[in-house]
Amino acid sequence: MADETYNEILPDPGFDIDKNNTAVVITDPQRDFLSEDGVVWAVVGASVVENNTVQHLSELLTAAHAGGFPVFVSPH
Repeated sequence: MADETYNEILPDPGFDIDKNNTAVVITDPQRDFLSEDGVVWAVVGASVVENNTVQHLSELLTAAHAGGFPVFVSPH
């Protein structure tokens, strides 16, 4: 891996990640899908909980920031 400082934070993807041309992009993280009081929680809530989606998003953002990667969130 090109930079060992984030190797401890992120799992090895099997290829080099270059901070100069890599970013984390999260598309449309809506409250209606990720929150118990969201309008579609009854439909997607079990999957969100089972897959630890909110926790994993938090871990991803924490790791990206700690590794110095730019993070972009597209609201729609």
